[in-house]
Amino acid sequence: MEYQLSFIDRIERTATAMSLRFRRPPGLDFTAGQYMLVTLNPGLVHPLSLSDDPGEKGFVEFTKRMTGSRFCRHLLSLAPGDGITVRGPMGRFVGDGGEKYLVFIAGGIGITPIRSIMKSLVRSRGNLERVILLYGNTNPADIAFRREIEDLDIPSFRVVHVLADPGGESGHYQGFINGEIIAAELTDIHEAIFMVSGPPVMVAAVEKALLALGVGGDRIRTDIFLGY
Repeated sequence: MEYQLSFIDRIERTATAMSLRFRRPPGLDFTAGQYMLVTLNPGLVHPLSLSDDPGEKGFVEFTKRMTGSRFCRHLLSLAPGDGITVRGPMGRFVGDGGEKYLVFIAGGIGITPIRSIMKSLVRSRGNLERVILLYGNTNPADIAFRREIEDLDIPSFRVVHVLADPGGESGHYQGFINGEIIAAELTDIHEAIFMVSGPPVMVAAVEKALLALGVGGDRIRTDIFLGY
């Protein structure tokens, strides 16, 4: 389906990550974790993940890392009332409602669809018993949605931060998410469903590490974020 959206406002999540909200037209429904194909003009068309809970009323929200590209510059130039065209929703990076043990692994702005899923879990928990988020970023200032995510009311939920530069903060891993960190932080690893989202290299490395730890490929769901 194709929809016309009217821009409302933008919210700065970090120095480089921005959420953009648009009025939600009648009939636009989606499942947490999905994305839409966004057309700003005939030459600027890219997918953007929805970062809000589908249960939100009145708006839809996309969150993007601002890279300085033509697409990003156009997004930053939007004024209230300006329109864009979207098509979708699309994507299979979603839960099925039957998971008991979910492990999210996010790299940078790959948190976007995971945030949508986690917000929806607060509203509708299904059979969930445990949720863990391994969240990789460059430094503490680069952690989008940090306080909101850490305060989510989800059963047996915890967040593990992995930072290339912890910036003096204690209690975090330094470096990048790898098999050693995954094995150290997770119990009953073969019972978990893994949802991995981030840049292509990060997603490939994490998937390889999970397979090496004996996780079945059918228990790994991925979403790749390309820079543009």
